[in-house]
Amino acid sequence: MSETGAKVKCPLCEGQGELLRSELAERFSNQELRKRLDARIAEILEDSLAAVGPKVRDFQKEVHSWNPTLPIWRRSPKE
Repeated sequence: MSETGAKVKCPLCEGQGELLRSELAERFSNQELRKRLDARIAEILEDSLAAVGPKVRDFQKEVHSWNPTLPIWRRSPKE
């Protein structure tokens, strides 16, 4: 899992830090760049949603693991 503040390499300048306008226009016209950008964006979203997103719980499965001998007022609010 990646960190939230992890730095990523720019897919446009590829670490050079600056580009000429002609190079920038040339790179945006490249279809391969579009595919790489889409794949990278999807990867970043997947990582961030996995780290932040709520865990999906199944009530029907979890209800059977509760302790039925505990009185209602002593159970956790999640039960």
